Amino acid sequence: MANLETWDRPVEPPLVVDDADGVAWAEAADVVVVGFGGAGACAAIEARENGADVIALDRFAGGGATRYSGGLVYLGGGTPVQQEAGVQDTPEEMARYLALEVGDAASPEVIRRYSEGSPAEFAWLTRHGVPFSGPIYTGKAVLAPEGYFLQYSGNEKSPAYARVAKPAARGHRTVGVGFTGYAFFDPLREAAQALGVRVMTHSPVSRLVMDKAGRVIGVEARVLDESKRVEHDALYARCNPMAPFNARPAAEASRAAGQLEEAHSRTVLIRARRGVVLSTGGFSHNHTMLGEHVPLVARNVHATMRMASLGCNGSGHQLGTSAGGEAKGMDHIYLGRIMVPARYVRGAMVNRRGERFAAEDAYNSILGAAIMAQPDGEARLILNARDFWAIVRECLFSGMVFLRFFGGAAMLNILFGGTKRSGSLAKLARKCGMDPAVLEQTIARYNAPANGEDEFGKLADNCGPIRDSSYYAVNFSISNTFAFSQLFTLGGLAVDENSGLVLRPDGKPVSGLYAAGRTAFGLCSNNYVSGLSLGDNVFSGRRAGRHAASAG
Repeated sequence: MANLETWDRPVEPPLVVDDADGVAWAEAADVVVVGFGGAGACAAIEARENGADVIALDRFAGGGATRYSGGLVYLGGGTPVQQEAGVQDTPEEMARYLALEVGDAASPEVIRRYSEGSPAEFAWLTRHGVPFSGPIYTGKAVLAPEGYFLQYSGNEKSPAYARVAKPAARGHRTVGVGFTGYAFFDPLREAAQALGVRVMTHSPVSRLVMDKAGRVIGVEARVLDESKRVEHDALYARCNPMAPFNARPAAEASRAAGQLEEAHSRTVLIRARRGVVLSTGGFSHNHTMLGEHVPLVARNVHATMRMASLGCNGSGHQLGTSAGGEAKGMDHIYLGRIMVPARYVRGAMVNRRGERFAAEDAYNSILGAAIMAQPDGEARLILNARDFWAIVRECLFSGMVFLRFFGGAAMLNILFGGTKRSGSLAKLARKCGMDPAVLEQTIARYNAPANGEDEFGKLADNCGPIRDSSYYAVNFSISNTFAFSQLFTLGGLAVDENSGLVLRPDGKPVSGLYAAGRTAFGLCSNNYVSGLSLGDNVFSGRRAGRHAASAG
């Protein structure tokens, strides 16, 4: 759709110079950080604390997707908050669990290092003003109710995972009201600036600067005129990742911001004496890249809520590959099918053939990936009348912070998303275009599993049975605008796991170039659980900043 196209102007090829000392640099620093969100702030602070002079640039005013996020950070191994809540956890148990979620996106050594270092990361964050607290919420929730700041945030309790690793609550939400990503980022911004990090806002980077030996020695940025920054901020604010029906406004804001930058910016060169760190987020707001790597999502982008800031336009990925770096896992995305209200998990999710294909209480990205794997991404949730009307009541009257937002979205889907009702499963199947015999067999098997355990490993407390005088089918297909699919990208630049240096296809590093956060292929580039992205921001951001500061 033309009206959903974003500003997808590719970055320019690197500027290759003969003599770095002969360039008219406007600014210079030891380390230049491109993208000042969660990962960028962590990289900048770590580099500064390791003795480097640091400049951080951001296309907008900073914060990125991190500041919009729920504020969950995946930390464990015995943090003070866990200990106070009586949660027994060890780095070994955390590593065993994460090995199941992370898969081959990171080596066992990196998973071990992340888990063993988790208490120290907690201490580092709190030292820089990021607030954490209890009490613990033990129920199932994407974000716990107000007043609770420790929760289970992944699949820890699911039988297949619990058999491998002892479940523990590791989702540490920064203390605040509602979506508390601001309580994570704002203290880090203040800490970075207090340490002397020079932050240049409204300064998108258009290309890298390299010497003839192939080392990255700086960046070219377009610095927006002061007189246009209020307008620039207003365009950024139009792209609220959590605003329903935001696909068209976001695309319009993307195009307008790009045009503003092109018409009202001056070009400057900034020298990086030791290294450049790319931390610009993902590419959710680059329609061209989505079409190349996840065409099903690109075709249905009108139905998504892109949980990314307008700065997540793939520029970091493009900068890295322009210097010879390799991009990995670019077809890996988070497509969140959030089962809110929680009673939704008692239903049976079926595809257009009427076949069930996943555990409905699985973490939302796992369920979303399973839906994407179905023909044309079609899926409906079959419910009995009792559970259906309980869901409606919960949408209307719950006080949970997440339901105050998503409860309204769920009601919109129920009312306008194509919900079907019938007095029998066979009639319901025909209304949904399914084979009646297949749907009846599916629900019979769901109600009475052969071995007494759900075939997809759903917890017994979350299972039906689905028997009633009437039945409902709620539309969770990717093409359904009212299903509000939450989207962000997971693939990124291949990096050395010890340094964060960007790697070429042959495995050799691009000298002077690092990547962190969602711009890098890392801990949550295969699967995502809540809090792991911010956790990886800290882990990969500090890694890149530390190594860049020490580079010669």
